[in-house]
Amino acid sequence: MALARRDFLKAVGGASVAGSLVGYATPAAAAMPAALAFGFTDDNVPMNAANLCPMPSSVVTAHARYAQALDLSLSTASRAGVEALKEDARSRVAAMLGTSADEIAIVRNTSEANNTIVQGMPLAEGDEVVLWDQNHPSNDVAWEVQASRLGATVRRFSVPTDTGSIDEVVDLFVAAVGDKTKVVSFTHISNITGFRLPAAEICAAVRKRKGDIHIHVDGAQTWGAVDIDLGAIEADSFSGSAHKWFMGPREVGILYVRERHIDSIWPNVVSIPWGRTKDDAPTGARKFDALGQRDDAAVAALADTAGFHEAMTPAGIEERSMMIANRLREGLQDLNVKFVSTANPAFTSSIVILSAPRENSRQIVEQVYDNAGVQAAATGGLRMSPHVYNTADHVDRVIAAVKKSRALLS
Repeated sequence: MALARRDFLKAVGGASVAGSLVGYATPAAAAMPAALAFGFTDDNVPMNAANLCPMPSSVVTAHARYAQALDLSLSTASRAGVEALKEDARSRVAAMLGTSADEIAIVRNTSEANNTIVQGMPLAEGDEVVLWDQNHPSNDVAWEVQASRLGATVRRFSVPTDTGSIDEVVDLFVAAVGDKTKVVSFTHISNITGFRLPAAEICAAVRKRKGDIHIHVDGAQTWGAVDIDLGAIEADSFSGSAHKWFMGPREVGILYVRERHIDSIWPNVVSIPWGRTKDDAPTGARKFDALGQRDDAAVAALADTAGFHEAMTPAGIEERSMMIANRLREGLQDLNVKFVSTANPAFTSSIVILSAPRENSRQIVEQVYDNAGVQAAATGGLRMSPHVYNTADHVDRVIAAVKKSRALLS
């Protein structure tokens, strides 16, 4: 028996995150309410949001419910219900980012979103791509591979982590732009230093220097951690992964493309829901998420994750995440250990990295886990990236564990 769309939505929508958080609109710096429960145990605590986040338990439950409902009926009607939830997610994500749903593609991750821009950009021989040297490989090596194929060139530049002011950072970006520069592409927050670039100021200054440049921002370490207004930032494209700071389903991500550029960027994959001819493209940025069969339940669960963020508010999530990260940063500073990440509040993020010899980094990560029950990472040294699910107790345990293992940092 076919499952009607309204029945499917009733079956899968009965316990959404938004519903479980009704009435919770207080600042996120307040104590975490029970409705925001996560599934990890207190002796196995994630503090590696820069790589992978747990999903709220309510999102896990919703994801499983969607999958179960689809297994109950794979009819056209039931799958249409999933598609409706996908459009709900698209609209809600767009609203939080200050843009329109037609400018958002729901892809699989940041790497795919970055490569859609890299491979879809109409570069020509002699064009130049300017990159920050702390970009992720999918926003760095990918450009080099494409440029070598098309006869374009890539130029990288550095921003010292001890840079003193936003103006200095902006000046470095402007100085890197030349007459042949076609693209400026940078990672909003570095996963290897935690350095947070002033994206809005950079975009405004670069556009003033050369108005026809395409500016792409890799938001893998931003989406879900920072309250972003893409209308104010004025980037031409932006990418993000739900499995990181957004705390959403795996293999789901976003690509924002400003409306005026959608027609000029070619999609990497052309599949359903394209029509019978090349002119029958989906509306707007949807042409970039015509990727064939997806994990429909995961895509649908993006709407529930958006509800989680709406309830806490993006500003509230940023406030709490930074509050926890600052407690960690200040406690580690008291140990007089060497940092990779900056202490300048103009550039700090929720990624805190201590300097460690390469040969010791994995060992100290293991010792922090053994002594604190907290998962960190060896990226860039000893990297800790706390998020809203972390507590003061988690932070204090990490500080004590680092103190115990500090000899490995030198």
